[in-house]
Amino acid sequence: MRIPVADRREQLIDATIQVMRRDGVRSVTMRAVATEANASLAAVHYCFESKNALLGAAIGRWLKLMINDAVNVHVNRGIRSSVQAMLDAYWAAFEAMPEDLLAQFELALWAVRREKSRDLASTIYPMYIAELKSMLAKSLSLGGETCQWDLERLSRALLAVIDGCSLQYLSDPTSNARSLCGELVGLLLESAGIARSSSIRNSDM
Repeated sequence: MRIPVADRREQLIDATIQVMRRDGVRSVTMRAVATEANASLAAVHYCFESKNALLGAAIGRWLKLMINDAVNVHVNRGIRSSVQAMLDAYWAAFEAMPEDLLAQFELALWAVRREKSRDLASTIYPMYIAELKSMLAKSLSLGGETCQWDLERLSRALLAVIDGCSLQYLSDPTSNARSLCGELVGLLLESAGIARSSSIRNSDM
């Protein structure tokens, strides 16, 4: 039975992530992914033009886990609510499958070190920042808030806190990295000057 291309792509992304979880990013090849997915090598080449394309699709999958439907439900309640929902979803997924985050860090470093993957390396953080900026912009608009910081700066700062605390958790799961992440993000949002807009405040009077 022939598998639709969209379904085959998702299957191959699953296989790519599984190979990275188990064997590391260096083990990801078109042939290894085909074997993992029980698919032909021709099918992999048909769906993805290169290994970098496969790895980019894996990043897209992780982004969907980070900024998921549950997070989007909170955007009309303002930035704090949507960011907290994102952190809850992120840490729940991370603690359930820490191999995913290990693979993400490994992928980013591997891409930076490898000349042929510099294009991939240059897209990883911009992809995350673009998604965060979009979420934050919606939260500001729908939540009737203002922010003193540029949203790209705020997005980068959020990622810096999340990445740092995540690395601490990877090295020591018994640490309080998750609660520290929440506290630091709270301080960050306070420093960014998140507040209800004057028009909203006046309309409530």
